[in-house]
Amino acid sequence: YELFKKEYHDTWQDILLKFEESTWYMETGKTVTQRQQLFNKSAKRFTQLLIALSKAHGIEMAFIMAGSIVNQDASLGYAYTMPGAEDFFMERCHTDTNVIISHFKAHI
Repeated sequence: YELFKKEYHDTWQDILLKFEESTWYMETGKTVTQRQQLFNKSAKRFTQLLIALSKAHGIEMAFIMAGSIVNQDASLGYAYTMPGAEDFFMERCHTDTNVIISHFKAHI
């Protein structure tokens, strides 16, 4: 924790706040449409957050999201790669983003 604060001395509180906000998206008991809207909103916010982190710290990344309720969230899947990591899934996993989302969903 102290190393984290030292490494991100100007932004560590913002990072932890965004992490806390991300836990709000784990709420269950919503309709399929509500979950779809929340998922899309979450994907957009995470993408914007990671773009901001990339600009501030010069890091490149790729991430995958999927819904957590198997029978309700089959259509919920999202992958994003930053310009410096465009071919990450193809180079490291030897597959495209659609297949990597499917593999990811199989592990939920």
